[in-house]
Amino acid sequence: MEHDDAARVAKAAGVTRLLEEHGETFRSALKSAVTLAGRLPRDLTPAEECAHVFRLPSPQETQR
Repeated sequence: MEHDDAARVAKAAGVTRLLEEHGETFRSALKSAVTLAGRLPRDLTPAEECAHVFRLPSPQETQR
């Protein structure tokens, strides 16, 4: 990960101080995140994706 790319990402995320104080670690973590993101499937339909919605059960559901 080039310094300019890391600086751009850090600025967008609001963590420029982190980059300044822990630059090598930040760049390494960013490189790993990019690699992992590249391994995610891109062709999923909305019906195939996990639901990321938490819903409390209604009182009727808890009595069952």
